[in-house]
Amino acid sequence: MKIAFANAKYKLIESSGGNAHINQFINNAVALGHEIWVWPGNQHSLVHHLPMKRLDMWRTLRSMDVLYIRIETAPPSTCRWSLPPHRWMYGFPIVVWEFNSIPEYGLLRGKTSQEIEQSILIFRKYSPGCDMAICVSNNLGDYVTDKLAIKKAFVVPNGSDPNLFKPDAPPVKQLSNSENQLNVVWIGSADISWHNFDILLSASQIIHHSSYKDRISFHIIGKDSADRFGRLPPNVFYWGPVPYEQLPNWLSGMDVGLVLYHSGQADFGSPVKLFDYLASGLTVVSTDQPQVREVFEQMGQSDLIVPDNDATDLADKLIRLANDQERIQRQGELSRKLVIDHYNWRRAVQDTMNEIEAILDQKGISNRTS
Repeated sequence: MKIAFANAKYKLIESSGGNAHINQFINNAVALGHEIWVWPGNQHSLVHHLPMKRLDMWRTLRSMDVLYIRIETAPPSTCRWSLPPHRWMYGFPIVVWEFNSIPEYGLLRGKTSQEIEQSILIFRKYSPGCDMAICVSNNLGDYVTDKLAIKKAFVVPNGSDPNLFKPDAPPVKQLSNSENQLNVVWIGSADISWHNFDILLSASQIIHHSSYKDRISFHIIGKDSADRFGRLPPNVFYWGPVPYEQLPNWLSGMDVGLVLYHSGQADFGSPVKLFDYLASGLTVVSTDQPQVREVFEQMGQSDLIVPDNDATDLADKLIRLANDQERIQRQGELSRKLVIDHYNWRRAVQDTMNEIEAILDQKGISNRTS
């Protein structure tokens, strides 16, 4: 298939999960034999760039099998291409919207309630032209059908690349290799308020004032707000943002990965860090995020879910893991196997392409490249 991934903005040096998702979508779609077309400015080496001259762009877009639109929060301008007259002009056989969060996520990015409502209205306006919504979680799938009036939602959880993230990746030199040391990692942007960064700080304080202060170390990777730096106890190390391609070398030196959210907007997501932890063979401890709970149930580790805001429970769980190296080993092996067997990017992209091809078949449309 020829896929117009029109609004994908991939950058070579970028640490965000969204950028990683775009990269893996392109890599695996091309590996499966598809062509990905984007606007100039996308830095991925495997894409084709749409011409900027209007007539040439029109001709190129009319050769596409799919208009594929990535949605973070607000509707991009290309959503209007889902309906006539743009859809007639470009002749897209099918239109797919890929949802990664709900419009209300914009509230965490400084948007007003009025702006969120306007985004929802725009989604609903153009939703009749959306043949399918790809959603990263079951909650998100329910949201887009119920609130955005999209007729078909297909759930495709995120994943990881087990060939990139693996336990035997050479660890960075900054990490202790002591057998008695439990290295605990959290990846994210602490200035985004859906992250429950406070529970991490509180748990680290509890452990710092316990007999385990020298046995359990916390490592923070990602963007942080400057006012938090002075609050870090001695057992917490802030390393700043790390390019995504270098994360495997950090995670291979860790034992436990943390997924910490407040309930709300985060309940609709599919945390990329979760699957990268798993691929790296880490034991994961998390707050009660719906998709994380699903994964934990598959691995028989629901006891590693922390009640919201219960820092004492988080500290207790980490202390128990520090005393149970056998479980760390067992859960790590289960973690990686689950990614290899299912939660990987190749599966995610293959499932997406299979569903798109099924819609083309239902409409009696042959791939223009076949």
